[in-house]
Amino acid sequence: MFERYTEKARRVIFFARYEASQLGSPFIDTEHLLLGLLRDNPHLLHQILPKMDFETARQDITLTLKPGETFPTNIDLPLSDQSKRALVYAAEEASRLVHQHIGTEHLLVGLASEKEMASAVFLARFGATLDVLRDKLKFTGGSAPVFQRPTSSSATIKIHDIERRPEDIRAFVSRCKEYSWHWEKKAWKAHDLVMKKDGKGFSFDLTLAETSPDFLLVQSGWKKDHCSICHWELFESADASHGFGFTNGKDWVCTECHERFIAGNFFGSPYSDIT
Repeated sequence: MFERYTEKARRVIFFARYEASQLGSPFIDTEHLLLGLLRDNPHLLHQILPKMDFETARQDITLTLKPGETFPTNIDLPLSDQSKRALVYAAEEASRLVHQHIGTEHLLVGLASEKEMASAVFLARFGATLDVLRDKLKFTGGSAPVFQRPTSSSATIKIHDIERRPEDIRAFVSRCKEYSWHWEKKAWKAHDLVMKKDGKGFSFDLTLAETSPDFLLVQSGWKKDHCSICHWELFESADASHGFGFTNGKDWVCTECHERFIAGNFFGSPYSDIT
């Protein structure tokens, strides 16, 4: 689904999923996509909305959401219908401009494409309507947008041969080391879950299949997890890099991230392998 997305745009989706899980939402909604954009590319929004205070903006967005029970970050959350449409609009915007890739600029336009979307309502408060965004971004057919993230620093961390931003990795490492977790190496195995019959929710509380007529047991229904630091996929596999990881009983990290960031002290080193 995200083959055309730039690395920055994929990070927005990743951060949106993280925001949704922390706010206890069973779906990734347009507000979470906007929070992901605020987290990953504040420069883009600053260019368009220079008077916006980003911490206040985050608080304003989260106040509109009803907090629920926090989900583990390794649970894949579905996109809401509005979010799906926003991504479709982003793809259409890129195609309209004959752009090969879908970037954060296209995502921003997608989030403002329907006036009823919560993201569009929020952006409109600052005057960032669809027409205004298109004008300020100054898209021109076949060429890249004017506003790009400044490249003041080219430093990256390579994990699984993928370049990562140090500030992103540092944030996730900090969360994983927030408590004195015991991390145990295990082979990843698919496990059971219960799914609502209408397909709009799931749980790891297997007793729901026995106590509630609304839930069905799905054997081996949970088929993969993601590293809480680099989002590397973990699933049943003979390939050790995917088939094994470290878990604290709730979250998972891949073997490479555990060696470098949990067992090791990468951010206390001189960053010798930051390129």
